[in-house]
Amino acid sequence: MTTAAQPEQAEGAIRSPWLLLALVVASFFGLAAATLLLPHDPYVRYQQLAPTLHFRTVWTYERLAFDKTPIDIAIIGNSRLQSGIAAPVMQARLSERLGRPVHVANLAMPQEGRNSHAVIAQQLFKHHPEVKLVLLSAIEAMPRESHPAFRNIAEAPAIVGAPVLINRSYLDDLAFVPFRQMSLFVQTRFPDAFGIRAFSGEDYFGTDFDTTKSFVSPTAGFVDMERTNTTQALRPSAQERVRSITPPKLPSALSWMEFPVELHYTNAIVARARASGTAVGFIYLPIFENPEPLRQEAYYRGFGPVFTAGCVAADAVNFSDYGHLNRPAAHRVSAMMADALLRAGWKPGEKAAMLPREVVPLCQPGEPLR
Repeated sequence: MTTAAQPEQAEGAIRSPWLLLALVVASFFGLAAATLLLPHDPYVRYQQLAPTLHFRTVWTYERLAFDKTPIDIAIIGNSRLQSGIAAPVMQARLSERLGRPVHVANLAMPQEGRNSHAVIAQQLFKHHPEVKLVLLSAIEAMPRESHPAFRNIAEAPAIVGAPVLINRSYLDDLAFVPFRQMSLFVQTRFPDAFGIRAFSGEDYFGTDFDTTKSFVSPTAGFVDMERTNTTQALRPSAQERVRSITPPKLPSALSWMEFPVELHYTNAIVARARASGTAVGFIYLPIFENPEPLRQEAYYRGFGPVFTAGCVAADAVNFSDYGHLNRPAAHRVSAMMADALLRAGWKPGEKAAMLPREVVPLCQPGEPLR
């Protein structure tokens, strides 16, 4: 015989799994959010990149956080700038021409993604507010992607607060945060157990580190930056790269949807620089035989000069591979970059010096590197 209480009990039994599921979900997100509060040493965060393609970014943090040598010019961007601009050459040329010390630091890192550039810029302004000029990378078509190291080096709130629409890496980066925070917390507490080292001058590459030197990569082995190439060796890869460039698909009014990472973080870097009275410019180093026009040149030029080196593209002898200058060419381009800055009116003693918002060629097509 069924009593009146039995239907109520059955209804409660049906509801209870949903209540349990809701509690599990709420607990999961609550604990995940709580990991944002776990403290850790930022230096530990950067050391996570030591076994990766971005291993030299550890030096970048050391140069910014531990080296008190002033920085007048900071170069932040992709691997083309990392391999194509020799900071020691550029600063020596500027110091000679100006008759006073000028300090240049190349803080560029492999791969595209302005969000990681913004993280480096944040560290730059935090530790070296004296910086007078920031030079960012520009390529043929504005990149759509997020930088793969962003989730490793950014502060947790910055990852949570990244643009959501239409950022294909947002959910992956967000899901990584709780584990990362717990791992960094433990590694900070027990550094020896995880091979985490304290900063030491013995391991430091030095203030005037030249990023154009040959090196041994943890992922790619020996990378020869002295090598020269032939047209036959480089042309197929260069042509394939050009074919892979996807032009804008949306009207310019909707570019914020197509290039959310590039636009959001470039704007953020410029805003931070302006607040500090620091000038901003851009450098475009082309790939072999294809000095493509910058499709978003007007956007970049709205913030500062765009320095271009299309003249290097024609000669394979300038390249270590289809997209990167070799060291001899990089040293010549670096000296020309210093000369171009002076022609544009840059002065190290004037932090808020305005530079012309125009395209500034380092040399003319067909002009040999000098």
